[in-house]
Amino acid sequence: MKKTLFLIILAMIPAAVFLSIPRGEKKILEIRPGATAVEVARLLREEGIIKKQGMFLSFIRLAGSAKKIKAGIYSFRTSENYLSIMRKLVRGSGIYIKVTIPEGFTTEQVAERLLEYGVITDSAAFVKKVLDNNLRGYLFPETYYFAPNGSMDGIIHSMTDEFYKVFDDTYKKRAEELGFTVDQAVTLASLVEKEAKVPSERPVISAIFHRRLKTRKYLESCASVQFALGKHKERLRYKDLEVDSPYNTYRRFGLPPTPICNPGRQSIRAALYPAGTDYLYFFAKGDGSHVFSADYESHLRKQRALKKR
Repeated sequence: MKKTLFLIILAMIPAAVFLSIPRGEKKILEIRPGATAVEVARLLREEGIIKKQGMFLSFIRLAGSAKKIKAGIYSFRTSENYLSIMRKLVRGSGIYIKVTIPEGFTTEQVAERLLEYGVITDSAAFVKKVLDNNLRGYLFPETYYFAPNGSMDGIIHSMTDEFYKVFDDTYKKRAEELGFTVDQAVTLASLVEKEAKVPSERPVISAIFHRRLKTRKYLESCASVQFALGKHKERLRYKDLEVDSPYNTYRRFGLPPTPICNPGRQSIRAALYPAGTDYLYFFAKGDGSHVFSADYESHLRKQRALKKR
């Protein structure tokens, strides 16, 4: 009897519902553990993946799949056919892994995060592929949905594609106006990302770096020294500032040869649109914020005053 009803329902549903090739916008949906078929059908309708919630619900119920839906993160396209949707939900074959890449992560940290979540199986190979393609700094910080053990090329492409959605033609034109290549702009943004902890200070720190580049002064970025050392130190010592590396901006003029991390949206904008200020010096207070000065004497005086507190 149940089979007969299922066949009747099939006959009533337009063939296009089953035979259409999925087109339209890609949607990522999270099906939470314990979600009912009704809740799933409602979510699919709200996201525009199906048009008729009741018809889809009847279909999966008569197919005996209503209680076989697996929790997870799935990729669908709007107007995807019922059969394809049901198969993904029942087999779990469309499950994706949700991974968030924080702003300021280095290439190595990105690789470790992807390895930790089971997106890749070889972090060293991932880092090598990024470096071989000169993409350090272009793995845009964002939340992604990747298939387990996916293609490294596909993963890197997804992340760099997100970067260029932000660093669009308007930003490229702005970089040219400043006399920067895209690489140089991203490198400057990476320094801002690592130095600035308070969002409002990003354009100010960027302005200091811009002025130092124009006046042929060392950038003196502690973040670049940390990168040169290859490890994070809570407090740098004077001998650390002497490390022989092209990334040591205390000893080398200009920008480092590559970005030192993957900067986020705000730091990229700050690098391209620095604040209007005459500051040339800054130092950290210890709470994440900085003290700024226009001349070296003021810089030293403010440092001494802070130490006396």
